[in-house]
Amino acid sequence: MPRTAQSSKSDILRTFAGSVANSGYDETSFREIAEELGISKGTIVHHYGTKERLLEAVHREYMDRRLREAEQILAATTGAAARLTALIAQLLVAQRDDRDATVTFAREIARFATMDLMADVRHMRSAYTKLVRGVLSDGVESGEFKDVDVDLVTLQIFGMCNWSWTWWGSRPQYSVVDVVEAWTTSLLSGLRTSRGPKKVDVASIVASVEAVVEQLDS
Repeated sequence: MPRTAQSSKSDILRTFAGSVANSGYDETSFREIAEELGISKGTIVHHYGTKERLLEAVHREYMDRRLREAEQILAATTGAAARLTALIAQLLVAQRDDRDATVTFAREIARFATMDLMADVRHMRSAYTKLVRGVLSDGVESGEFKDVDVDLVTLQIFGMCNWSWTWWGSRPQYSVVDVVEAWTTSLLSGLRTSRGPKKVDVASIVASVEAVVEQLDS
């Protein structure tokens, strides 16, 4: 069956993300992508123009997926500890199930973060950061969390999650539940007050996150 223009664009994005994730941006070329897909380099140029625009498209689609997921996850989850656990689970599910785009985003975003071309991506990153920060702030205000510096804790969470691609391979030794359980146990032990829940049901939260991701992908 011949490719439609939309399927061709999607195939280009997917193949480009896989190459950047495995080899890096500098080592990825239009020639390589065209050969793998059996299309001409001109088709890629027609759809995206430059390699920088192709990277921007991968990043923009990646952040759009994460934001749509996060909004539904937070709408369906109550309590600061559970909501924070759910966002951490979401980022790790992306590491497992959307790995090429996740690794491409993590390893290249700092390099291009100041480019004018990336303005929309920066805006979406800020919107996602605001969601995480908001969960922490709500926890502090409700008394569920201690009066911590929410900006620093937000950075801590992103540091844990965004760089897990460097050790959590495509066939991870640990499941998402394993990692979320370990991380949230230590994180929440430092955040929780006596008014907060002593434990969250990590397995159920991960399952709920997976259900949202599957629904949005279908």
